[in-house]
Amino acid sequence: MASAASPDRPAPSPLPRVRAFERLGFGMFVHWGLYSQLGQGEWVWTYHEAVRQDYQRLAERFTAAGFDARALVRTAKDAGMRYVCLTTRHHEGFSLYDTRGLNAYDAPHSAAKRDLVAEFSAACEAEGMGKFLYHTTLDWWHPDFDAPGRWPAYLDYLNRSVELLCTRYGRIDGLWFDGNWARRDRDWREDELYAVIRRHQPEAIIVNNSSTGALGADGHPEVDVRTFEQGRPKPYDHRGKAKYKAAEMCDTVNSHWGIGANDLSHKSPAQVIDRLVASRRVGANYLLNVGPTADGALPGYERELLALIGRWTALCPAALSDAVPCDLACRGQDFVLRDGAAYYYFCHNLQIHGNAHLHEGEGGSGLRTVRGDMPRVQRIAWADRPAEDLAFSQDRWLSFDATPYPYGTHLGPWRIARIET
Repeated sequence: MASAASPDRPAPSPLPRVRAFERLGFGMFVHWGLYSQLGQGEWVWTYHEAVRQDYQRLAERFTAAGFDARALVRTAKDAGMRYVCLTTRHHEGFSLYDTRGLNAYDAPHSAAKRDLVAEFSAACEAEGMGKFLYHTTLDWWHPDFDAPGRWPAYLDYLNRSVELLCTRYGRIDGLWFDGNWARRDRDWREDELYAVIRRHQPEAIIVNNSSTGALGADGHPEVDVRTFEQGRPKPYDHRGKAKYKAAEMCDTVNSHWGIGANDLSHKSPAQVIDRLVASRRVGANYLLNVGPTADGALPGYERELLALIGRWTALCPAALSDAVPCDLACRGQDFVLRDGAAYYYFCHNLQIHGNAHLHEGEGGSGLRTVRGDMPRVQRIAWADRPAEDLAFSQDRWLSFDATPYPYGTHLGPWRIARIET
């Protein structure tokens, strides 16, 4: 168990790769595999026993005919995301990459007859996007995983699989692992796995998901990120810690990671924006998942959702990536992030001019106050209306007039004001 932070010792400085990761801000998770053909989520193997007998035959019709890696990565980029994480192998054991003789349970040996990770890698490089590769550690398919006495052989297979990812696809920005929580009583020999990565990809971010039962756990010393699976990140005191670790919330669009044909619990753009902002408020990244269809195309709702979110993130991208938390206090749920001489005020639940009868909850227009030490403010303007100055005064504290949205406009639960100093 990680030791409590010591207020008597300073916080460690983040490694350059960790600081760079924190400033990615917003990413796309992609869960896609054989399970996508069944449309019942990524854990269909576990919860629907009838599919197991013929499960491997799903590879015979895994064509990937609709998988356009460049279009997928560009969709993420247009949504304001700066990195994409693809499930190269999920718990079902099927690999989207060429396993080069480790087995024949991979995309090149399926109906697709393509190395889909190679296509994804090329797309990330072409679009200038961060390239993250998810890889399961839990494996329902591999015979050594739960066979008596075969655990060392399975770990060798896992490490050799990861080494292929580290040596065949150019620069990898991060490796994202998931599954150690399934066998807590075993020695996963993480030192060996991470040594493989550091040998071939020394600057890659290493993530190992702590799962929903241990949100924000520190994990192995070599891991760079604390994970929050569908749980909002909390502020973290790094003082006295041996290493500064970033934080990341991963989240689903609906109630499954892999596509669910009968899952209609989709989040709205406002809900996604709210979770993105909640993550950035404490300096964490937000990794939003999409579940492509059986052939690899994005479902229509998810395409439209990302397009709408992209319209919001485009208003003030620096506030969602480069800006970091600072010691300034605001009223209610409002807060401020800082990027050098620029400050960004996140205003919650603002009203529409003339539509007060439709307003719910706290918020509304009017005077907003920022308490704490700030340089002399020169100008304040809404990010969505940058040409219009907001009236402000600065004496002991900064106060400004949070004007309502103009009638006919509403940008969701958060409106951002840029404060120039």
